[in-house]
Amino acid sequence: MPTAEDVAARIARLLEDKPRTFYEVLRQLGDVEYRTILQAWGALRERKRLGRDAEGYYLLKG
Repeated sequence: MPTAEDVAARIARLLEDKPRTFYEVLRQLGDVEYRTILQAWGALRERKRLGRDAEGYYLLKG
């Protein structure tokens, strides 16, 4: 089972590729428990790595 840090790295790679909605991120992580995804998302938010574009899609900040 992947750790929250593993999943945070996966989310970062997804958002480096292109901005996405939270739902799009969830769909790409179908093999991960929802709780772990939320923990990973929270870790990225705490590090202030998540941003949004003009359309509201999530993206990775530098």
